[in-house]
Amino acid sequence: SQAEDAKTELHKVTKFAENQGTPLLVIANKQDLPKSLPVAEIEKQLALHELIPATTYHVQPACAIIGEGLTEGMDKLYEMILKRRKSLKQKKKR
Repeated sequence: SQAEDAKTELHKVTKFAENQGTPLLVIANKQDLPKSLPVAEIEKQLALHELIPATTYHVQPACAIIGEGLTEGMDKLYEMILKRRKSLKQKKKR
């Protein structure tokens, strides 16, 4: 299934040393459609809770056709990046 393939690739990519700790934003698009999956189900299908602990993630519901949720998703990604940079700076000071 597409979800299984996405999960496999996502977990593979986040395990690469150069990607560890890199924030992850998942856009749950097409939330305007009746058969769209809720965020909790997407998190479950992608097994996001099983990612290595250093990986922070956010699942953002969106409807790209009207732009809903996209700005919020990018804001959240920016916030996660700032947190990561701050944490890396603190580690370098030690």
